[in-house]
Amino acid sequence: MSANLSDPQEREVTPPTFIQTNDFTWAFQEIVNTYGVPRYREINPALFNIVTFPFLFGVMFGDIGHGFLLFLFGAYLCYCKDDIKADNPLRPILKARYLLVMMGFFATFNGWMYNDFLSIPLGIFGTCYKNVDTVAVRKDNDCVYPFGLDPKWYVASNELAFFNSLKMKVSVILGVIHMLFGIFLRGLNAIYFGNKTDFILEFIPQFVFMSILFGYMLVMIFIKWYVNWFDYLTPDSNKFIQAPSIITQLMNIFLKLGEVGPMPIWGEGNAQQNFHQIVLSILYF
Repeated sequence: MSANLSDPQEREVTPPTFIQTNDFTWAFQEIVNTYGVPRYREINPALFNIVTFPFLFGVMFGDIGHGFLLFLFGAYLCYCKDDIKADNPLRPILKARYLLVMMGFFATFNGWMYNDFLSIPLGIFGTCYKNVDTVAVRKDNDCVYPFGLDPKWYVASNELAFFNSLKMKVSVILGVIHMLFGIFLRGLNAIYFGNKTDFILEFIPQFVFMSILFGYMLVMIFIKWYVNWFDYLTPDSNKFIQAPSIITQLMNIFLKLGEVGPMPIWGEGNAQQNFHQIVLSILYF
């Protein structure tokens, strides 16, 4: 029996990718297509991008006031789309209306997490800190701020260092999880197409690299958040010891073969963490 040349599978020709979209998914698919159109029968990352893209935007653009204005603008485009289609200067951005709505929603949500309204903190729930004098404050140990960040941080002397550190760590955590998920999808594609070369030589090295380096970094971030560093005092004074730097310890994996430094983030003394980081440096190289 002769092969059916009208069937792409019989001719061993990869068919072009056709992705059916609607008014809601069009903008998210266009974002994915900017980086590359998924191949025929591959997992379409645009389905996951519907949530991850606007949420990561909200993490970077977290503000109650600005986010809510963006949400209202997107809602206006959705509600008045028929009038805008007729004759309106806003017609070119009408296709992105659902994207703007979701970006505004997540920006507002993260603004509540940051307790940031047009760069002004909202003291709706009060504060867990009490003034001791004109300079010092004391935290009530029985008080747990119910939602978002305590507004007292906005008048602290280390406000900028605290917020930059918090937002950077949150961004790194979400970014690493996002990249690991993308690598995982690549492995699923390799399994589906039966491509052992891509699975062994691309997926496994990428997953191992991300896990042993950036995955280890996430573990140290959570440990550093969990440990109460105020319990540590310098041996020759009553001053609190400086918490160890995660970036410095990660750089030492490559520059000093895993040397921890004067203060470990986890483990009893330096030996346990130092041995672990030496093993990581060997596995990485």
